[in-house]
Amino acid sequence: MQRRLLSGTYECKLDDRFRLAIPARIREPFAAGATVGWWIDDCLIVVPSLEWTGLVERTFGTMSLFDDSARDMNRFIIGSALHHDLDRQGRIPLSAELREYAGIAGGTVKLVGVGEYLEAWDPGQLSERFARLRREGVSVHAKRLADRVA
Repeated sequence: MQRRLLSGTYECKLDDRFRLAIPARIREPFAAGATVGWWIDDCLIVVPSLEWTGLVERTFGTMSLFDDSARDMNRFIIGSALHHDLDRQGRIPLSAELREYAGIAGGTVKLVGVGEYLEAWDPGQLSERFARLRREGVSVHAKRLADRVA
């Protein structure tokens, strides 16, 4: 099966039981469920469950268990992640602990497709992050990344 690129930004409403519906147009990769946990930028990561192990191996596979920071990151990312089957409406629960970490206080979540996974953001925090990126200059950041690759 070919891996599907998850892209786009979606505004989603949490229901009264704090369940997040994966948008129908990108739901197919999540047929076997979603793994949800804390992520690096004060947001949540939402990964198709069948892709979770590969993502973890690519991200953390070369880190030494003797490195304190590597162990901390493993605990933080992997330790917070839980698998959820989608219900009939394509929803997954967001626990109070997950919502608190990501600052998701209201009933709205922004889902951002970033390739092989989604990020779930508080809309205000994501807007601030994008505004800062525009102020600093998107092209400046792009050039800095290009210089690292070259």
